[in-house]
Amino acid sequence: MRSAKEHIRKLKAYEPGKQPREGERVIKLNTNENPYPPSPWVLEAIREEATEKLRLYSDPTCRRLREAAASLYGVDPEQILCGNGTDEILGILLRTFASRGDAIGYYEPSYSYYRTLGSVYDLHLRPTPLGNDFAHPPLPAFGDLSLFFLTNPNSPLGFCLRPEFVARLADSLRGILVVDEAYADFASWNCLALLHDYPNLVITRSLSKSYSLAGLRVGLAVASASQIEQMDKTRDHYNLDRISQAAACVALRDQAFFEDNRKRVLQTRQRFAQALRELGLQVADSETNFIFARFSSTEHAARTYQALLEKGILVRYFVQDDLSDGLRITVGTDREMDALLGELRALIG
Repeated sequence: MRSAKEHIRKLKAYEPGKQPREGERVIKLNTNENPYPPSPWVLEAIREEATEKLRLYSDPTCRRLREAAASLYGVDPEQILCGNGTDEILGILLRTFASRGDAIGYYEPSYSYYRTLGSVYDLHLRPTPLGNDFAHPPLPAFGDLSLFFLTNPNSPLGFCLRPEFVARLADSLRGILVVDEAYADFASWNCLALLHDYPNLVITRSLSKSYSLAGLRVGLAVASASQIEQMDKTRDHYNLDRISQAAACVALRDQAFFEDNRKRVLQTRQRFAQALRELGLQVADSETNFIFARFSSTEHAARTYQALLEKGILVRYFVQDDLSDGLRITVGTDREMDALLGELRALIG
């Protein structure tokens, strides 16, 4: 029997956050989901699509969704590509712009799936350490990169690089700069305005976090029309189903509901971060819907993670040298964060 490719056999698979078992009662703060439900318009759109129409294929061009996103972002529909989550779009980018043996870059730490996906496509990995100055990280020293992936705001640390730095980074690269803006709706700024001047720029967006649609898997890419045209050639046809397209359209259009939810998350984020600082934890300002809190040691962070897990509170712990002294904590409801704070006060105090 034919075995898997050698580089796949050696690959360490990406590990998503722990998922509770069906019916298990937990406080789930480990995968950066929105704690509030989506717009009521979304639920109505799903009901309208969940009929005999499901026997028909979805629109392979995602026309209505591209038009809704383009209107919101101030670009043309031809500058939008829709994907089954941002992760599919990352694969499309690699299929379009990288060949086997090419090199890709990214900062470390950032979204670890870049490393996994690059290995799947048998590419050379060229990480650049962030260093200690998160406002001005070093530019990549590698000149042969087909793509450079920039999580902005950064996950798992939560800071956001300013557009001025991103422009410098784009200027320094001969390849494609992918600005992964999965958390941009919670940030003070974004990089959409750079698209006009930087043809090597591709921005990705997710509706999982700020629009409460993690269960529908909707991602977007925004770039020049010529780049999107090439990416569309490598996209799986019918990649986004009827229900996801309909729900995403109305979610983007209900900006009043979106803004109310966003404000609730930001208010809770500010209050929770201050409470963690008062407990003596090191907490940098966050531009996302999560907070990264550093403890006095790796042992302290790991022990706290396990204690919270035993109490039914899920947060994210990374077994990685530059992250192992911290926990990434999703911003949940005020009630959920107060419950977590109560446990942390008991553990730390």
